[in-house]
Amino acid sequence: MSFLGWLSGGHAVRMAMELSLHKAWPRLLRRINLKKTSEDDRDLVIASRTWFCLYLFEHQLSYGTGRPAILKDDESIRHCRLLLQHPLAIEDDMRLVSTVELITLRERVHNALSSFDEPVKDSDFDELKKADASFRTWFATWDHAFSQKYEDAAFYRQSLQIQQFHAELFHNATALRGINGPEDVQRMPQIQRELAIRSIQIARQGLDITVNSPAYREGMKYAVHYTHATATFAASFLLRLARLFPNECDMYDIKNQVERLANLMAEIPGKRYALTLQVMLKRFKKRKSASASRSPTASREPHRNPNIMEHSSSSSSSIQGAQVYSPVYDTHFGENALPVNHSQMQQQQQQLQLQQQHIQPHLQPADADNIWRGFETTANEQLPVWMSDQTLGGSSFSQNGMDAFLLPADYLPPAPQIW
Repeated sequence: MSFLGWLSGGHAVRMAMELSLHKAWPRLLRRINLKKTSEDDRDLVIASRTWFCLYLFEHQLSYGTGRPAILKDDESIRHCRLLLQHPLAIEDDMRLVSTVELITLRERVHNALSSFDEPVKDSDFDELKKADASFRTWFATWDHAFSQKYEDAAFYRQSLQIQQFHAELFHNATALRGINGPEDVQRMPQIQRELAIRSIQIARQGLDITVNSPAYREGMKYAVHYTHATATFAASFLLRLARLFPNECDMYDIKNQVERLANLMAEIPGKRYALTLQVMLKRFKKRKSASASRSPTASREPHRNPNIMEHSSSSSSSIQGAQVYSPVYDTHFGENALPVNHSQMQQQQQQLQLQQQHIQPHLQPADADNIWRGFETTANEQLPVWMSDQTLGGSSFSQNGMDAFLLPADYLPPAPQIW
C-alpha cells in the first residue's frame, strides 16, 4: 500500500482501457453462452484474465490507501465465474475468479456503508449483518469447489478463510471508527459492543491460521504486499480491541500471537509490517510495566471473562530459535472446520524447523527501539494512530484505509522511483 502503488495502479488501468481490455470479457462471455469457444479465444481469455486482476488490485489499493476505487462491478467482470468453463481456463483461474467475486461483494458493502466522514448509522449494523451472511455463503461455495478440485486443499481453504475473516474485519472496523478510547467504549450502544467482540474473535481466528498453520506460514513467503498488510492490520486492530475490551479476551495470548506474526514478518522479510507490530508491542509492554509499578501487589494475571473460551498458545521466542507450533494444526471454526493431513503437516513442520534454525533476522532490534524512543514520553492523546493502542482509527482510517495502521514509509529507506 503506497502512494506510488496507487499511481502505478491507476496508470495500469488506463493503459488497459486504451487496449480495450475492459471489453474482452463481455465478448468472451457471449461466446461461452453461445457455446462457440475455441482455441482462437486465447487473446480474449488473456485479456479477460488481465482485466480481472486489475479490478482486484484496484480495490485492494483502495482499501489499503482509503482512496475511492475507479473500477466498478459492471459487465467487464460480471459472471466472471463462467471463465472456468472455457477450455483455455487454467488452475489459477479458480483463485482469481473466487477473489474477484469476493471483491464485488465487498464493493457493495463498502458503498452501502459510506460516507465515512459521517457518524456511524444504525442502518450500518444491518448492512454488516447482511455482509456477514454473504461472506459466509461465498466461503462455503468456494470451499466446496476447492475441496472437490484438490485432494490436498488445506492451503487454498485456509486462504479462503483468511479472505473471509479479513473482509468481515475491515468492514466491521468502519463501523467502529468512532471509538478513540475507554470513555467511548463506556458510551457505545450494545449492538456496536457486540460487533467489537465479534471482531476480536474474527481477528484471532485469522491470526491463528497465519502464524500456526505450516502450509499458510510457508505461503506467506510468496504472498503479495496486500496479504502482508492485511495480516498486520488484523494484528494491530486486535491489540487495540484487547486494550479496550480486556475482559473479553486473553490479552497475553493475543500479545504472544502478535509477537509471532512480527517474527514471521521479519523472516519474509516484511520490514515495514514487522516494525509496525514491534513498536506497538513495546507500547503494550510499557503500559503493562507502568500498571504493575503503580499496583505492586496486584495480580499479574489479567481478569478473564469465564464465558470466554481460552485459547492456549506457546509464548513467542526469538527469530533464530522460534518454538514451532504443534505438528498437528487443526482449525476449529464450527461447521467450516478443515480436515488435517497429519503426516503432511508433520513433514511441513520439520521443514519449517530446519529453516528457522538458519534464519538470520532481517531487522536489528535497534530499529524498533529507535522509533519507539522518539515517542516514549509522548502522551496517549498525541500518539499517531498507527502506534496508539486505544483508537480504532477515527478519521485517519476513513482517509487512509489500512495505511493508517501501518508504520509510515518515512521511517524506511526511500523506495525506487518508477517515473
